[in-house]
Amino acid sequence: MEPQEFIMLLKEFFFIPIYIVTLLVAMLNYKKFFDTALKHFPLLIAYTFFNELLGSFIRYNESFAFFPETTNSNQIIYNIYIVVFFLYFFNVYRKMIEDIKIKKFIKWGSVIMLLAYLINSFFQNPFMSDLIYANAIGSWLLVAWGVIYLKNLDPPYKWNRDKRNLMFWTTVSLIVFYFFFPILFLVGYLHFETWVLYKFKLVLKVLITLMYALFCIGFIASHQKSFR
Repeated sequence: MEPQEFIMLLKEFFFIPIYIVTLLVAMLNYKKFFDTALKHFPLLIAYTFFNELLGSFIRYNESFAFFPETTNSNQIIYNIYIVVFFLYFFNVYRKMIEDIKIKKFIKWGSVIMLLAYLINSFFQNPFMSDLIYANAIGSWLLVAWGVIYLKNLDPPYKWNRDKRNLMFWTTVSLIVFYFFFPILFLVGYLHFETWVLYKFKLVLKVLITLMYALFCIGFIASHQKSFR
């Protein structure tokens, strides 16, 4: 690899090391949440890292593709990944929120999200494109479950206590990222000039880095007894 190509890759994927750091921090603090609703969270982080690694390899290696007859065929792995990601956290919030009605809403929200991805696949090729509208539905449903979780903390939220609650840090991280994520992608899809002009791709990577940095803070600051 030429030095120029290496520098380009570093600029393009500067955020990827945060996945490794977050995974290491999660494993070092695993005893704090091994018996909670987030016990499989490190596996999801590892999946995220290897998914990004595989996607990058496919993107920059023209000799490798899942479906040689298509271009940019690595997009399918991202579309599968985000569905898995949403389903994981929908299930986490279904476990964490005690209200039976809200549990049912989350269950039906999962069905609606899956239908959104199925329907969106008829209008955008999932092998070649992000499923923009389905991503928006999944993102804002996840934000809604996060807000509901925070509002339904019992007893009510208190910083001195919940700063040690891993679920609190995880929820704040998800809300911050997934509120803006679909907006950025919708702008890029509907008005690409604005995406380029305001460097929304860089903004997206900074938000990813921020989200995983907040995950790390949560893993380090959390106490097992404060998880709720």
